[in-house]
Amino acid sequence: MKNAVLSIMAIAIVILMLFCNKKVMIFSILKSQFQVYRNDNTKKTSIWDILCFVFMPIILGGIIVLGFESNIDEKLAGVLTTVFAFIFTVLFGFAAILVGKLNSDNKLEKQVVNETFVSIMTCNILSLCSAIMSIIVIIVKNKNVIAALSICIYSFSFMIVMLLLLITKRTFVIYCSNQKIKQ
Repeated sequence: MKNAVLSIMAIAIVILMLFCNKKVMIFSILKSQFQVYRNDNTKKTSIWDILCFVFMPIILGGIIVLGFESNIDEKLAGVLTTVFAFIFTVLFGFAAILVGKLNSDNKLEKQVVNETFVSIMTCNILSLCSAIMSIIVIIVKNKNVIAALSICIYSFSFMIVMLLLLITKRTFVIYCSNQKIKQ
């Protein structure tokens, strides 16, 4: 009973810290990420992008945990904490470099840079959340909590992979755009 009360208190405190303080609210970043999934021609959000970047990773996480009964154990959680921290650090540095490209005169390049920046920030948020959840997996002993966290961590991991692929492609577009300008 004591652990349940403490868990509820901890969750309530985290919710208050993250969702009631305007200085750390991340909804604007996540909202901007969904704008990245918009089709430039139709100006409508691409259902296919939402499926590939949001729902399919969640389904894959569920399949791994519920179907294959492969929860994240303490050793894997320790490794994942390090991996997510590394991803966060590298992408944060890359985002700082991209900020310099935001003043481009080329409209397409500026849009691609903006969208890439948003995707990097979203990836950073997912990495940070995944690292925290991985630490919680190490601490918590409740199998149901570990299963729920495992689904979230796997889902976020697949989302991060998809975003990294998007960032890679967008970076290539920026590079190619610069090469055309230099020629």
